[in-house]
Amino acid sequence: MRWIRMLIPVVLLMILLVSGCSEMREATLERGTQLFLDNRLDDALPVLEASTKLWKDNPETFAWLAECLRRLDRFDEAAEAAYRALELDTQHAFAHTVLGDLFNPQLSTWGRVDSDSTWFHLREAVKYDPGDGNAWSALWIQAMMRGELQVEQTAATRMIDSGFLSKPLLAYNRWQLEHLPENAILLTNGDMDTYPAAALKAREGLREDVALINLSLLNMPWYQRLMAERHDLPLVSEVDTPVTDIDGGVVMPARQVVRMWMDLQKAGELDRPLCVAITVADLDFTPDAMDRMVLCGPYYEIHPVPAGTEVDVAKLKNSLDAIDPPEFEGEFATPIDRSPVRRGGTNRLATNVTSAMLKYAYALAEESRWEEAETVLAQAEEFDTKILAGGAYSEHMRSLRDTIETRKPQ
Repeated sequence: MRWIRMLIPVVLLMILLVSGCSEMREATLERGTQLFLDNRLDDALPVLEASTKLWKDNPETFAWLAECLRRLDRFDEAAEAAYRALELDTQHAFAHTVLGDLFNPQLSTWGRVDSDSTWFHLREAVKYDPGDGNAWSALWIQAMMRGELQVEQTAATRMIDSGFLSKPLLAYNRWQLEHLPENAILLTNGDMDTYPAAALKAREGLREDVALINLSLLNMPWYQRLMAERHDLPLVSEVDTPVTDIDGGVVMPARQVVRMWMDLQKAGELDRPLCVAITVADLDFTPDAMDRMVLCGPYYEIHPVPAGTEVDVAKLKNSLDAIDPPEFEGEFATPIDRSPVRRGGTNRLATNVTSAMLKYAYALAEESRWEEAETVLAQAEEFDTKILAGGAYSEHMRSLRDTIETRKPQ
């Protein structure tokens, strides 16, 4: 009678589905949202669809379904689910945020993209839920695009005030900003090396001299124009299309702009230090880019000519000495962040600190400063045990420790 025992849970589940009991509804929605936040979108979708059938009068279920469908590029279905949420509650901020992102030409390939609709829905979202940092982060970019400076400043500060940005994440971005040269241009990579830095600049007035420039946004002409005007940066002309270089590689507009700045720097015509956050993975802006970059801690400084060194040991030391390790412990993404990508990857920012410590230790070892190298390595090992994404550099640490123990005078 094994088949009967196997059938019992199925029968019980069917009874719960038919009865629509509150426990089942809540459990289904919770399971669906957790799968979504774990970035298991294909698994989350049927569970969230079931949730809307179990809980037909709950706008939250339809908003989560809409967001899952949007991220799966099923745009028409996403819109239908989001509008259903608004039918149930016209003031549902999450549903408005989904529609704002769905209409956004920068994020969506939906056939109905429309910037005005994005602006409307994001404004509605923050009106009905001023504590939703997800909506504020999206509105921040839209406000920049529209020249709405007051809204831009408000959106940046609300990302902190709403609790959307965690303390460890803010600590990392303070570290990123505080040690830059005066009037530096800082090129950043994505959301979490840009949003918190912008929020700190707006909320605390931190490093107002720094031109914070996001490489993804720099692909758009309006952003190129705004950054050039706001920070008095040279821009020969706006770049809106990729080009093919001599090696057949595709060069996106942002990299064309950075190449122009590097060429001007080489010619002595760029009067601001040009720096790249260590979060930027692809540093090959020009054929000689890597020869011109020097690691200084949380950033690389680009020199006009080959620098002859990969690491500025003094600047790297100063930046690491300023770190308070406990500030980097804990989750970098907050529970209110609905992006599965950010939630899954933001903790890895802390490993950049581990990497910087390790590179400092290597630099000391190369100068045969064995005792100092061993001390810094021990600090890196301890730091790495405290952060949630630790372990990425364990093999490098073991290798360096073996080298130190082998070569250090006894």
